[in-house]
Amino acid sequence: MRLTFINGSPRGVKSNTGILMGHFLRGFFEKDGNVCDVEYLVKHRKDPGVLVDIYKKSEFVIIGFPLYVDGMPGSVKQFFEHLAPLVGREGNPALGFVIQCGFPETHHTRFVEKYVAKLAKRLNCRYLGAILKGGCEGLAIQPPFLTEKYYEYFYQLGRAFGLEGAFDATLCAKLARPEHLSRENLEQVIPFVNSALWDMLLEQNGAKDKSFDRPYQS
Repeated sequence: MRLTFINGSPRGVKSNTGILMGHFLRGFFEKDGNVCDVEYLVKHRKDPGVLVDIYKKSEFVIIGFPLYVDGMPGSVKQFFEHLAPLVGREGNPALGFVIQCGFPETHHTRFVEKYVAKLAKRLNCRYLGAILKGGCEGLAIQPPFLTEKYYEYFYQLGRAFGLEGAFDATLCAKLARPEHLSRENLEQVIPFVNSALWDMLLEQNGAKDKSFDRPYQS
């Protein structure tokens, strides 16, 4: 199987999207003969047509990107618009998506999920589905006990995809939890995120003592 993965994150090779797909591809490559071409949208911002040509010639395409306050990056939307000449074309590749966000609730991804499903239909692609995952900000610095389970799920998804050419619905459902956080969850998550992520960055930059400053207050 030949797969094209388009990483739509503005962070390129240092992206959380790339970290997740690294585990997916680890499983995908376990099947002899599977190959994957990885393209970075950020490298083709000035000429998205290059990626359109790659897309047209592909057998399977997975497009991964983050959400920023529930919206896709502008460069991803621009690339989708460049696919307009391919609407309804026979021979378009099977198309799937990885959508991740920093918010822990998967509900934040649901509206973009509907958008990409509609996009695949308009392009006359076989829709592979969308892998949705929240809580992905700062993956490189999150402790292993927070990440090891869903890294394993991504690995298993890649392995199954490499064998069947489809996303495993059961694994996708597991990754999509939680859909919503309860009030009790929020009371636990917010202090942890503040201390484990933001406070650490403030300390690294010698600014923790200024975290409650109000420079614009009159």
